[in-house]
Amino acid sequence: MPQPEVDSGYIRAESRDGILRVTIDRADKRNALTAAMYDDMSRCVEHAGADDSVRTLLIDSEGDMFCAGNDVAEFAAATPENRTPGSAGPALSFIKRLRALDKPVVIAVQGQATGIGTTMLLHADLVIAGESARFFTAFIDLALVPEAGSSLLLPGLIGRQNAARLLLAGDTLESDEALRMGLIAYRVGDAELADKAMDLAKKLSAKPPEAIRQTKQLLREGLGNDDVDGQIEREAERFGERLFSDEVREIMNRFLKRSK
Repeated sequence: MPQPEVDSGYIRAESRDGILRVTIDRADKRNALTAAMYDDMSRCVEHAGADDSVRTLLIDSEGDMFCAGNDVAEFAAATPENRTPGSAGPALSFIKRLRALDKPVVIAVQGQATGIGTTMLLHADLVIAGESARFFTAFIDLALVPEAGSSLLLPGLIGRQNAARLLLAGDTLESDEALRMGLIAYRVGDAELADKAMDLAKKLSAKPPEAIRQTKQLLREGLGNDDVDGQIEREAERFGERLFSDEVREIMNRFLKRSK
């Protein structure tokens, strides 16, 4: 099977037996995502959509933490001048491609899932998590606002009060809470997460592909596709404005000083 091209050095991709497995491999930086990593992941999603031999996309990560969200150092280095108005940027380009994919998406989560490490899950079809999984959006504590459609999708998925816990109070949800609320579909032991995630991907790959495609389309339409896309844009505009505020810069500088 042809393999997608990845260039960042921190994303691994392997297509085998109908499953494209995309692994975030930057454990020494808590799998924080950079623009180059998002570009790799976008190419992988595009590959999954274009290659008929791929039946399911599986996203996982190395180490004991699923994803720390966006790379704070890269965020802190951004300036209004190098931001293109109206551009989705690499992170939201990846989210939009993931959302549009007409093939099953499985995401396996272990340890902490922070920021987009949590909000990307809203665009998976099935999330399987280890017992150690913990979900934290982080936006409010960075003086930022939600992204990836989460301000619209989370209340519909887990209820307004639970969404407010994540987005306003900055609470962390443990894996048992996430399962009960419906943020994840399955909760398994950490030691069996990789095998169970692959079994789930194989199960989906064995389903009739056209029925899968049309079912995904119906599920998207039932959520109100236009509203979600519009919400992603509205959030992105506010997020970009907040990113360059003094409040956010002060918090990020403190974070970077602590991490040195």
